[in-house]
Amino acid sequence: MNKLKIVLLASILTLVTACSNIPLSTMIKMMNLNPLETDPEQLVVAVKAPDGVNVQDGDVVIDFNFRTDDPSTSFDHHFPVIINEGYAVPDNLKEDIEENEKITVLQLSKEDAQTMAEGQQMVKDYRENNEKGGAGSMNVRLVSACRDENFSWGNSELNVYLKTQDYEDFFLFLEDMDVTKLDTDVQRNINAIPKCDKVS
Repeated sequence: MNKLKIVLLASILTLVTACSNIPLSTMIKMMNLNPLETDPEQLVVAVKAPDGVNVQDGDVVIDFNFRTDDPSTSFDHHFPVIINEGYAVPDNLKEDIEENEKITVLQLSKEDAQTMAEGQQMVKDYRENNEKGGAGSMNVRLVSACRDENFSWGNSELNVYLKTQDYEDFFLFLEDMDVTKLDTDVQRNINAIPKCDKVS
C-alpha cells in the first residue's frame, strides 16, 4: 500500500513540475490518500466551467493500474466518468460559482466502480502474499471538453474537484485547466475544441 501511495505522489510531483495546475494543498491531501481504501462508488469528480465550455461523459478519466511480474495479477484500467445529473451540488462548491459558471458532477458507472473495487482487492491479496508488492498508481485526468455558441477564448479555464468519501468535502484537484491547451500539439486552434453535440 505504501508503495502505491508513493508512486501516486511521485506522479503528482511530475505533473507539478510540468505545469502549475495542481495546488500545494492538493499534494498534501494526496499524501494521506490511500487509493486501495477509497470506495469507488463514493469517488466523485466535479468540474467548474465557464459558460461556453461543457464537460460531457468521458471528458474526465480515472486511471488505475498495477504491475507485477505475473500478467494475471496486473491491470491497466482507464475509467471514463459519466455525468450524474441527480447529484446535489454542495454549498461549499456553490459558493465559488459566479453567474457565468456552472458545476458538472461525474462518477464511475456501476460496472466501472465494481471493476475498480475488484482491482483494489486484487492488489491487497497480492501484497499479502508477495514481498515485492508490485507497483501501481491512480490518477484523475481532464482529457477533453467541448464548446458551444457562448465559448470565449478569454474564459476557457476549468477547475476540477475531487471527493473520495461521502462524509468528506470536495477538494480542489486541478486548478485553471485551459481547455485550449489540453492538446499540446495544437495551440489556440479552435478546431481542437470540438463543438458540443446538440441534444435533439
